[in-house]
Amino acid sequence: MKIGFAVLTHDDYYDALAQQLTHQAIQTLTDAGIELVVSDSPLTSQHDAVQSSVSFLGQDVDGVILFLSSWMECPVPMTLIQELGHLPLMMWGVPMVMIDGIRQSTGSYVSFAMFQGVLDRLDQRCIRLLGAPDDPETVRQAVLFCQVSAAAKKMKRSRIGLVGYSAMSIYPGTFDHLLLRRKIGPEIVHIDSYSVIRRAENLDEQSVENQINWLRSRSRIDDRVPDSAISRAAAVTVALQQLTQELDLDGINVKCQPEFSKEFGSVACVPVSSLADMGVVSSCEGDIPCSVSMLLLHFLSGQTTSYGDSINHVDNVLTLSACGFMPYSFADEKDRLICPFMPHPGFKGIQNSFVARSGKMTILRITEGVGSYKLLLMTGKARTDSQLRQGIMPSVDVDIDGSMLEVVKRYNGQHYAFGYGDWSEAVDMYGRITGIEVEQMAEKQ
Repeated sequence: MKIGFAVLTHDDYYDALAQQLTHQAIQTLTDAGIELVVSDSPLTSQHDAVQSSVSFLGQDVDGVILFLSSWMECPVPMTLIQELGHLPLMMWGVPMVMIDGIRQSTGSYVSFAMFQGVLDRLDQRCIRLLGAPDDPETVRQAVLFCQVSAAAKKMKRSRIGLVGYSAMSIYPGTFDHLLLRRKIGPEIVHIDSYSVIRRAENLDEQSVENQINWLRSRSRIDDRVPDSAISRAAAVTVALQQLTQELDLDGINVKCQPEFSKEFGSVACVPVSSLADMGVVSSCEGDIPCSVSMLLLHFLSGQTTSYGDSINHVDNVLTLSACGFMPYSFADEKDRLICPFMPHPGFKGIQNSFVARSGKMTILRITEGVGSYKLLLMTGKARTDSQLRQGIMPSVDVDIDGSMLEVVKRYNGQHYAFGYGDWSEAVDMYGRITGIEVEQMAEKQ
């Protein structure tokens, strides 16, 4: 991640204390692993601000911190807003500091109060942070801004492959291609199912064998699974992997039913589960809003993400379960199992059959309205006693933080992205940076 750091001040106020606070802020962020592009000199004029903006844009920064080192005059930060307002911005002000028992001021606090009025009048999105550079919570918030800004830029430049379209007429899985591109960022790259299947059928034996070996290294395979079923799933995996590389995709979604599950005779469960652990955000049923949710959670957390249908709840425990999809890394190695797909007239092939391990989870879905988007968010803890759905389907039982009854009221589609860790604060900041509403699904009213 690369962040512009604009030092805002006034010629008459950039004293030793203001300089000390500035250097301290730069050092703490650098120590936290943030690559900073610092303005060549303190910005005291519109000309300085323009030159610094050009430098930031030329170095492709993810976002910009407006550090109020002292008192400043409005035209300087306003110029930065004019030049950089399309980027994630954070205004960082510093309160008075205690020196030898006396509170000393650089004027930063006053500047913060003043320019916040400007931001509000402009309705300009900008994270506001008021705290000392040596305050751990202040530094944590600043680092979080840097991380979320990097994720927001990745979303703007991302590409998701869509094999087929929305499965089984799932309306919430449909989307406005242009609106999604403009508001969120991902370009959706359409791929025909025939292209995948034809490629899978014409692969060389060694490529398929290598993938089979990879799969056996990741999971046990039930003795009832015929070699032909493993080979076919492996071939689809390689075909999808090749397409993600050729088309420069960050993620892929496969419309499994009925082209793969019935006509080709090989469900996409194992292929997309494999790709997920190879670093490609992967899912199925053509639900692009779910894929976008998974991609956002992946960029925010830096981890593999999964998804599941909201299948059922008992009391405050929600069960999430996809047909046969689950990244192998979501379960302990000893518990992973691949078996024949549950007997069903619409499905042939193999599926995963294990539950996700316990741990804190973030659950997320982006939803499309009329010309707008919203992020539905909740957290919970995956239970240690999660059960397979219907005795075979991969699943996870999650103790939801908050009211499950409130979750039911806010359902907006059945597919929900989930990943380990509590990333709710990062999701909330993403919403504040992009202007996308974040709604807590389990919040008590």
